[in-house]
Amino acid sequence: MLIAVLVMLFGLLVIHALDHSLRQSAPVPTEASTLGTMGFVATGAALALALIGSRWAWALTTLVAFGTFAGFLLVHVAPDWGPVSQSYADIPVDALSWVAMLIPAAAAFGVGVYTARAGARYRTASPRPG
Repeated sequence: MLIAVLVMLFGLLVIHALDHSLRQSAPVPTEASTLGTMGFVATGAALALALIGSRWAWALTTLVAFGTFAGFLLVHVAPDWGPVSQSYADIPVDALSWVAMLIPAAAAFGVGVYTARAGARYRTASPRPG
């Protein structure tokens, strides 16, 4: 199940990135683009750990998911606050762009809650190496 939620999260990030590159006219600040790239790399790393069965996959996924959720809110929802900010209220985006941002944000929050809870059960159910 962990692999499935990571693939879903990665796919939603791709949809958001495609919305930026194919549908939006506002340029993405370099700092915001760098932050998005870091999100892709972190999600890919969590997926790689899940694929190899690492015990760290649950914790990293929780961190990545909540970080992704916070990143979406800070970059696109919060008013302009600095170089990483690209508030959707300040750029010309339509409802579809809002959906392509809010759905991945909500999914990231859900993934974070799921992996925090399931990861805790996984850690207590699995024997620790010795």
